[in-house]
Parts: sequence; C-alpha cells; structure tokens
Amino acid sequence: MDDPNRIPDSLPPAPAPEHASAPEGERRGSPTGEPNHEYVVVPAADLQRENASADHAALEHAEACAFLRREQSRRRNFLHNLYLLLSLTLAAFTLTAWILVRVDTPFGLFSSGPQEIVRAQLVALDHGELRPAYDMFSSRYREQVSFDVWHQVIVTHWRMFHAEVLRTEEPATSGPGVSLEIYLRGADDKDYRARFLLIRTGGRWWIDDVHWAEEPNQREFSRI
Repeated sequence: MDDPNRIPDSLPPAPAPEHASAPEGERRGSPTGEPNHEYVVVPAADLQRENASADHAALEHAEACAFLRREQSRRRNFLHNLYLLLSLTLAAFTLTAWILVRVDTPFGLFSSGPQEIVRAQLVALDHGELRPAYDMFSSRYREQVSFDVWHQVIVTHWRMFHAEVLRTEEPATSGPGVSLEIYLRGADDKDYRARFLLIRTGGRWWIDDVHWAEEPNQREFSRI
C-alpha cells in the first residue's frame, strides 16, 4: 500500500497542447487566439526572373526613347532642308524674274520680230552666254568679225555689256532691213545707246551690225 505522504520520484509528463501536435506549416493561430504573421520565402530563381524582366523593360524603354529622339532629329533635319530648298528656289525665281523684267519691260511683254532677237542677245550678254549671243549675228557679220575678236571686245568692256535696258525706240526701216536703238545703263553706272541693224533671211531675223555709244556725248564707243 502506497504511503500518501511519499513524493514520487518523477511526475508523469504533462499532456501536450493540442496545437503543438500540428505541423509548423498548419498553425493558424496562437494559444491566445491571435493570428500568426507568416513569411513567404521566394525562391532565388523567381527573383532572378523578376530582375531580368525589369531590366528588359528598362532596356526597351531606353531603346524607344532613343528611337523617338532619332525620329525627331530626322524630322527637324528634313524640315530644315525643305525650308532651305524652298528659300533657294524662291531666290532663284526672284533673280530670274528680275533679269527678265529689266530686259523685257522696255521691249513689251509680247515683242516679236527684230525686237525679239535684240532682246535675246542682250539677255545672253547679261548671262555671259557669249557663243549663243554671237550666233545671233548674220553670216555677213561673222565673216567680217571673228568670234575671238568679238569675245575680246566683250571681255574688255564687260561692264558696258552687262547692262540694264532703260527704253527702246520703235524699229525704223533702214534699206533692206530695220534699225533699232536701245538705251541702257551699264554695270559701271554709265548710260549707253546701242544701235542695231537687222535683216531678215531664211525666215528669221539676224543682227547684221551693231554700234555702242556712250551717252550723253553720243561718242561711238565700240562696234561689236
């Protein structure tokens, strides 16, 4: 019979709490009833994929920004070149119109016949087109005055022949042809009078002779 006053050598183990037997991953709360704060462990491979995805997105954004800048630069260059081309075209048109107007106006917009061949030669001289201007002379004149001699006269007195037409006289009959007087102002700011003698052969007009004189003394300056 056991002695009631005897203390046993060891106490039986206390029963384990019900929640202690549950696996660590299945705990849903503390003994006080409060929820546990669980932490999710993300594998390293997933982190690498996320970082790679973020780097790829940043690279695509940078490439898109660079492409946009290139397109904007290309557009600015295109507009600049277009404006430059338009400006040059307008300047060329203005210059051509000025040259034609300063020669055509004294002759009239619809001049024809002997006036037209004189106008054409003056325009050629103003542009420095000496061979076409020389070819407007008649065969008789070209036999008397060679191109080399005529060219030397033009080069020597180029300021006189690079001239602005001020006014023209009406063509007058002169023997088998007509004569025409033109009043001009040269690049040397001197006034000149050119008297053209024209004949019609082979269905067209030719310059058969021409004399230039300096105004106002009417001194004959050159025969070309």
